[in-house]
Amino acid sequence: MDRQRRISAVLDTNVLLGVMRRRLILLASLGVYQLVTSKYIIDEVQRIMAELRWGRAGAEAQIQAILLVAELVDEQVITGGNYDLWLHDPADHPIMATAIAGGVDYLVTQDLKDFPPKQRFAGTTIITPEAFLRLLTPED
Repeated sequence: MDRQRRISAVLDTNVLLGVMRRRLILLASLGVYQLVTSKYIIDEVQRIMAELRWGRAGAEAQIQAILLVAELVDEQVITGGNYDLWLHDPADHPIMATAIAGGVDYLVTQDLKDFPPKQRFAGTTIITPEAFLRLLTPED
């Protein structure tokens, strides 16, 4: 994979479980962008699927679809810094750490209010799924 020429992105848990998940995973599988994720995000997706009572087959298919196309990074390699000053939800710390560890261009989330006020940090732009899809498919 030639990641140098492709946009890369972390999809927040709320996006991986949201209405646009299929389209975003499909675009990653087609090579339109490189999906980057971490064990933390996969574990959180599985936990929330269980809470929402997803069927076992559907949940497993969703996780496999993500793992098939995603580059897995270790969010725990990012140990410095204090996100508390600008991340309102401590559960978002590992999400931001995944984006930093993966060196991604975009962190795609429904919760812009929980991330840095300028929607940019450490070279990563924080963007909504709708805006990310417009960026990936401008002719739509």
